[in-house]
Amino acid sequence: MLRILCVDDDGLVLSITSDLLRALGHEVVEAIGGAPATRTIEEGDGFDLLVTDIHMPGGPGGPDLARLARRTHPEMPVIFFSGVDQFTPAEAGDQVLRKPCTLGELQLAIEAVQPRPGVAPL
Repeated sequence: MLRILCVDDDGLVLSITSDLLRALGHEVVEAIGGAPATRTIEEGDGFDLLVTDIHMPGGPGGPDLARLARRTHPEMPVIFFSGVDQFTPAEAGDQVLRKPCTLGELQLAIEAVQPRPGVAPL
């Protein structure tokens, strides 16, 4: 089970994504928008994974949140959600999913960003 910070500026999308993550057996902390997510990250609650929308009006957006999280946890895995196709992950190993995604797609993305056997976890 991972402890995941899930961020989106759309409450319905946030709820659906969080429900999918919980269905996969993970603990989820929700943040509706970049500003609340920034506060949560700065409080240092020890997340294993950041799942975030890329573009959020009023900012900060997903890439900014990833950079903030990686200041204290440089190896923080990130899964970005996008409603558009033109986005390249900020770091090698990040995953990008197009909204909406399926439970299976989300599971595969989580597996793809997790440390490989023999690699120390965060």
